[in-house]
Amino acid sequence: MRFSADCVPCLLNRVVYETDLVAPERREEAMEAALHEINNGFSGRENSAKLATRVHRMVYDIIGDPDPYLDLKERSNEAARSVLPAAKRFIDGSEDRLKAACQVAIAGNVMDFGIDVGLDGPEGFGRKFQEILAEGLQVDDVDRLRSHASRAKNIIFLTDNSGEIVLDQFLVRELQALGAKVTGVVKGEAIITDATEKDLHETGMDGIFDEWTTTGMFAIGVDLDRSPPLRNMLGKADLVVSKGMANFEALSDDGLKNVAYLLRAKCRPVAESIGAKKDDNVVRVIENA
Repeated sequence: MRFSADCVPCLLNRVVYETDLVAPERREEAMEAALHEINNGFSGRENSAKLATRVHRMVYDIIGDPDPYLDLKERSNEAARSVLPAAKRFIDGSEDRLKAACQVAIAGNVMDFGIDVGLDGPEGFGRKFQEILAEGLQVDDVDRLRSHASRAKNIIFLTDNSGEIVLDQFLVRELQALGAKVTGVVKGEAIITDATEKDLHETGMDGIFDEWTTTGMFAIGVDLDRSPPLRNMLGKADLVVSKGMANFEALSDDGLKNVAYLLRAKCRPVAESIGAKKDDNVVRVIENA
């Protein structure tokens, strides 16, 4: 997805937010660096995830903290654990377990801080979780997801945020129940609220995925140009399940075959690009030859 005018205030708000978390006295320096980098990349309309990666790298170096969101991420995992019983009841009571598991996984995607998601902190997630489940899916390609997953032997599951990864366990198990091996992929380095290997172990997801690996890099979403092995792994997969907006932004231009995007459309550019409206709950399957 291309970087657009709407992306500018969103990215700058994140810069202010993450700087204020750990080094508010460096706010002006961080903003100046971010503005310079955005100005350099804006005219070329480059990929939004790649430009955001460079901006966050600069800001992290300025504030001198490799994981400014660490406390939020730990609290997000705890908040997600608190709704596990409700999530299980929702899925067990559904006539379509796969669809229900998708809804639960998408509800977790709202735990994304530094942007306006109607959630001030992880502690308010329980209420928001129920609201999102009640909304259902506005873009519903679950039957297409089911069709691909039931024929798949090898599914790659790209995780997104901390907290969210806790709730992904239900969808992973439903995909495994269809007969596929599911390999989880977490971020190689801490970046914004995204799940890393630390989250994988602390949440027990390392024991739920059949196999797991990391992206091996500091990146918003996944940058396949920087990792030929990762590109090869995704290219060979029968199905890629991609969680969250950043993974969509990163991969939507890559032409991968059979990708299921599961996300909450939290901004207009992503919503329009994926064929949804802002704040829609989305399961979109893209099939490429």
